Amino acid sequence: MIMLNNNLRIFITAAELQSLTETAKKLYVSQPAISHAIKKLEEELGIRLFVRNKRSTLSLTEAGKDILAIAYKMADLENRLYQRAYDENHLLGGSVRIAAVPLGVSLILARVLPIFKKQFPGVQVELLEGNPLEVKNLILNCQADIGITTSPYMGLEHRLLMVDHMVSISRNEASGIDLREENKDLVLCRVAYESVKEQLAGQEIDLSHCTIMEAASTQINMVEEGNGRGVISELMLSTIPNELVRGSVHPKMDIEISLVANDFDDLPAAAREISSMILERKL
Repeated sequence: MIMLNNNLRIFITAAELQSLTETAKKLYVSQPAISHAIKKLEEELGIRLFVRNKRSTLSLTEAGKDILAIAYKMADLENRLYQRAYDENHLLGGSVRIAAVPLGVSLILARVLPIFKKQFPGVQVELLEGNPLEVKNLILNCQADIGITTSPYMGLEHRLLMVDHMVSISRNEASGIDLREENKDLVLCRVAYESVKEQLAGQEIDLSHCTIMEAASTQINMVEEGNGRGVISELMLSTIPNELVRGSVHPKMDIEISLVANDFDDLPAAAREISSMILERKL
């Protein structure tokens, strides 16, 4: 590789995993080798990158955070360099990094990726799943080439894929939920929680009493077991078998789901190809 040396690659992985042990496992090398690589990089740069504790967990120093941001940009440039070389030889290789909310994975990428991989077997696909804000930050920080996420877009370029709606769910009877009221029995998955906060920012919405979990499937199970009522994406609800009763949500929430990038005209070749496939197969 031309731009990133091995020590810098190890640093990126260690910063992401925040653990010497997990970094060693992922890279199939010994833990002392990981420690040596990080120490050598720190010596080369003349700065301390991590704060370590006795359990071998790692926390980035302020300088380390800045170096990580630069390293991500270097990795992005390196990928572009190799993809340009592949393109010159009428091939498509390198890698493409896609960040997406769970709904984007289940409804769009699950359909597109098999076709893309069959057509371009030389491209490595890295899929990063997260909530809407995490996906946007991955794009803004050059940790992913393209993303599928919800509005608002924080200045990112976007191409509309579908429009979703938030609905209430309950076990027995349809009952609308007014988010402006105190809903102590409210059950939300992480994506729904972040979506409500983003979409209704500036309005008097208090979510301090709700129960939050990571997965939508867990949220649905909690409501089915009588642990409260929920607010969830209508499209996400349609992908998970359930017998829950739907109702309205106030204020009404219509949510755009779009393909996003920093600059669609400046995407690497592989990212351009899969973006075209995604847009052609939008719902």
